[in-house]
Amino acid sequence: MDRRTTVIAVALAALVVGSVIGAGLTGLFDERRPAGTDHERSDGSLAGRSDPELTTFASEDAFVEYFDDSSGTAAPTQPSVTVRAAGDNVTAEAEADADDGRITDAAGMADGRITDAGGTADGSAGATASASSGEPRYSETNVQEAALDEPDVLKTDGESVYYADHRYTSRWGETSIVDVSDPDAPDTIGSIPLSGDLLLAGETLVVLGDEEAAGYDVSDPEAPDEQWRTDLEARLETARLYDGDLYLVLVDRPGDDPCPIEPYGDRTIACTDVVRPTTDADADAVYTAARVDPETGRLESETSVVGSRSLSATYVSENGIYLSYTRSTDEYDLRRSYLGSENGSALLDAKARERVAALDDIDVSKRAKAVELQEILDDWRDRTDGDAQRPSHRAFEKGLRDYAAAHQRELTTTGIVRVDIDGDLSVDASGEVPGTPLNQFSMDEHDDHLRIATTIPRTHGADSVNDVYVLDSDLETVGSVTGLGVDERIYSVRFEGDEGYVVTYREIDPFYTLDLSDPTDPTVDGKLKLPGFSEYLHPLEDDLVLGIGQEDRHPKATLFDVSDPTDPVELDSEILSGEYGSDISRTHTAFLQDEAHGVFFMPASQGSYVFDYEGGDLEAVARVDVGGPGTRAMYVGDRLYVFGEDQAVVLDETTWTEETRIDL
Repeated sequence: MDRRTTVIAVALAALVVGSVIGAGLTGLFDERRPAGTDHERSDGSLAGRSDPELTTFASEDAFVEYFDDSSGTAAPTQPSVTVRAAGDNVTAEAEADADDGRITDAAGMADGRITDAGGTADGSAGATASASSGEPRYSETNVQEAALDEPDVLKTDGESVYYADHRYTSRWGETSIVDVSDPDAPDTIGSIPLSGDLLLAGETLVVLGDEEAAGYDVSDPEAPDEQWRTDLEARLETARLYDGDLYLVLVDRPGDDPCPIEPYGDRTIACTDVVRPTTDADADAVYTAARVDPETGRLESETSVVGSRSLSATYVSENGIYLSYTRSTDEYDLRRSYLGSENGSALLDAKARERVAALDDIDVSKRAKAVELQEILDDWRDRTDGDAQRPSHRAFEKGLRDYAAAHQRELTTTGIVRVDIDGDLSVDASGEVPGTPLNQFSMDEHDDHLRIATTIPRTHGADSVNDVYVLDSDLETVGSVTGLGVDERIYSVRFEGDEGYVVTYREIDPFYTLDLSDPTDPTVDGKLKLPGFSEYLHPLEDDLVLGIGQEDRHPKATLFDVSDPTDPVELDSEILSGEYGSDISRTHTAFLQDEAHGVFFMPASQGSYVFDYEGGDLEAVARVDVGGPGTRAMYVGDRLYVFGEDQAVVLDETTWTEETRIDL
């Protein structure tokens, strides 16, 4: 699993994407388009943009050719890109926000360490071991779906703590074990010689490292015993623990001699078993959803689907694993479709129209067709009378811009594949929506419907916009809210039952409240504009929503009152003016809410802060110095543990005084 070390939700400067529209495969599926087919369908949409169906590869050669073609892309239609990391996945966006302070550092793709401890809301796991049981309460990892645990560097069962913060120093190669059974005398009692994201399945601690995964029997935390270890040949996108089973999403980028695929241990997957859409897709990787026995490490079942490493998101519910891929229109296809339209064709003379139509029957690469199309246009301009040459050129460029704007929601789309989590992990539904999602929080399943928020990228002079779509159990779109935040993009999303919250941003932060109670008629209830932006939204309690983000490059917490969805109100906000980023902007695993004490934990670049939010006011009740950036926090009883790189600080939550420090 790639390790993200950004402290805000923009990362991966090393991942350069040519365009949100042109970054996709070109030259694919041409053999399935009937010769002479018009490039604009009778319904006015772009040719080749029919709803995708799914199939598998006919042979290994077809698989190899499919991914080999991905390197020969034509000129992109939109050149600028910002890559965003937040939540479970990384996406790219056609908007270089160089002035918003979102780019800090880069260290690989998003990984799935998306958890926080002790929240409430639609998916947050609350405190366990209630007072009635006679055992101390303790925080669990915050998850998007209450029944599905997510991996994090910090796990506890209320008596032992497992901490593997491996992101800030390369020397960290182990997982620390801390005994917290005696609140007055916490102590480090041992370690595990492997670091990674953690999942605690009963008495088995699963460690998901960069290149290998392992399971340890921790029934005796002072003497953990390795039960299994296996190589990870693919990047681990994310993982879930559900009903005693471990679910992994592994990402393999085919290279030389790619067949068979070997993502996990010695398990092989035939390339002819990989599911793909029958329409063009920007697929550059194979996503494998796998079920593993956490006690033995044995892979029990799996399915593989082509996917896109950027501009996509992975979401897991109790019913399925939702994998996505993008479909984009490159410059050649856009021009060819425009010239096949009535307005575009009317600009050309008969010779140029004939040569353009002949391109459909030429069996060459998309790149070669793009070169030929440019030559056809150059020859056409050369034949045009000198006085009319400039006006005809302007008419072509304006017509192309107008055509692209009219088809904006077809130029970049997201295909969604649902893998059934109950049975043998078979693909049981697929669908498509315009635009691209931000991260796992962009999708949510509720009452047999999937809600997804997407950004429609800016292209050829058309401003970016943002939409929310509602899909039924067959992943057919049944409702939508479109046109949010013109010339902006989505920075954070949260769905909560029949309500939705979306933050878009460019120069100001609109906070939208959505009514999703009628899947066929979702509506915008209210809108609030304020400075800065929120990169993570967390429903607290009593109609309160917390936004964590930035303003003027400093971390910011904003408390929203959404008791009247038609009139959301900013109750209070706090800007950490002496800080330059919060880990919550990178992953919500860094966030902790303790509802019993009415506080939340917010780490920053220099200090770690505890805020009281009761009464609608934000008050910093503690600032904790752990010798550097705080990474995580958890509570057991009335003790709050704040973890840094090599030490933990224990606070008494009744007085907010420091009790002790623990060396890790």
